[in-house]
Amino acid sequence: MRGKGPKAPFASLTLVIFLFGRKKNTPEERLPTEGVNPFQIPDIMQKSVIEGDAKRARDRLRIATLERDIIGGALTKIYEAETRGQLSESERTQLVQRYKTDLKRVDSEIDDYKKIVDLSELESAKEDLLKSFHAKLLEIDQRINQIKPSLQHALLPSPKTGDTPGTAPPPEADSTDAQQNQTNQRGKPTKEKPKNKAEERIDAIREEVLKAMERLEQIETEG
Repeated sequence: MRGKGPKAPFASLTLVIFLFGRKKNTPEERLPTEGVNPFQIPDIMQKSVIEGDAKRARDRLRIATLERDIIGGALTKIYEAETRGQLSESERTQLVQRYKTDLKRVDSEIDDYKKIVDLSELESAKEDLLKSFHAKLLEIDQRINQIKPSLQHALLPSPKTGDTPGTAPPPEADSTDAQQNQTNQRGKPTKEKPKNKAEERIDAIREEVLKAMERLEQIETEG
C-alpha cells in the first residue's frame, strides 16, 4: 500500500492535466489561423479534365499535327510524281485514297485532342480568375474591418430635415410682391404723349403722300 500511495495521486494528476489540455486545445484547433484562408473551389468549378489527361492530350495533339504535315507532304509528292509521269492515274488514285483515309483519321484525332486542351485551359483560366476575385474580396473585407472600428464615433445618425431647428425658409413675400408689381407695371400700356401741331401736320402730309402714291399705282395699272 505504501508503494502504491505516491503513484496513485501522481497518475490521477497526470490524467487530469491530459484531459484538461485536450479540452482546451480542441476549440483552438477549429479556429482558422490568421492570414490563412485557402480558397475552396465550389463543386461547380471542379475541373472535368485533370492535369494528367490535359498533358497527354497536348502530347498527342503535337504528334498528330506532325503526322498531318507528313501526310500532306506525301500527297503533294504523289501529285508531283504523276505530273512528271512517274505514276499513272490509277496508281495515283490508289495512293491518294490510302493517304486520304489516314488524313481523315488524323484530322479527327486533332479535333478531339484540341477540344480537350482548350477545355483544360479554359477551366484553368476560370479557376485562376475566381481565385483572384476571391483574394481581392478578402483584401477589401480586411480593409473594411480595419477602418470601421476607427470610425464608430464619427458615424452618427444624420438628423432629419424636418426636425432641424432654425431652418425656417426666408420670407419671400416681399420679393414676390415686388416682382409682381414690376410685372404689372410692365404689362400696363404706357400712355402716349399728346402730339403738337407740327407733328399732326407731318402726319397729315404723310397720309396725303401715301394716298397720292396709291392713286398713281392704280392709274398705271389701269393704263
